[in-house]
Amino acid sequence: MTVLIIEDDKGLRTGISFSLSQDGYEVAEAGTAREGYAEFLKHRPDLILLDLNLPDQDGVQLCRKIRKKDPVPILMLTARDMETDELLGLSSGADDYMTKPFSIAVLKLRIAKLLERKERADGAGETQILRSGPISIHTGLIKVWEGEEELECSVTEYKLLKFFLDHPGQVLTRNQILDAVWDSRGKYVSENTLQVNIGRLRKKLDKENPDRFIKTIHGIGYLWEEEG
Repeated sequence: MTVLIIEDDKGLRTGISFSLSQDGYEVAEAGTAREGYAEFLKHRPDLILLDLNLPDQDGVQLCRKIRKKDPVPILMLTARDMETDELLGLSSGADDYMTKPFSIAVLKLRIAKLLERKERADGAGETQILRSGPISIHTGLIKVWEGEEELECSVTEYKLLKFFLDHPGQVLTRNQILDAVWDSRGKYVSENTLQVNIGRLRKKLDKENPDRFIKTIHGIGYLWEEEG
């Protein structure tokens, strides 16, 4: 497994790189957005650790640029601890978010969880085409379409959508979704993560009417409403 670290703090970057290398990961490093994007294209990593504050470009912009190319899991790192920064990072396409300073042990656990989800998504078994109204997903290719238009989705968004399409018309609790998509019962997931990813998926499925498919069941969770 290859992890790309895009972080301008050389000491932190080196420390994370050494720790991950000790655990058997292949590690690529970059200190700027420009270098980071070049390393991303070169290595096509399995996961990216991305600093929100880079010297030549905001990490949010780089996250969006990468997301247009690849659904690779992205874990955002930042020294800013405002909730608005967390929401911004997640809404840009990041799968998870950690505020500095953080525990290396917790970072490794989050990396392992993200990679575990990616592996399950990549090797989900028998290929299926799941459809609901104009929305369809190909489980072998990990692709999502609305009609004939392919939608750009992160691994997390894909997993969310597949879970909904596997349970159409069923009220799904927050814990059920966390258990199926994050496999951690929320212990290492930010309170905003589920809400932001649901909101991001809604807008991708229908920008004009984001509540069209995924309905909020207040106090309980969410429901995928079938069409046709």
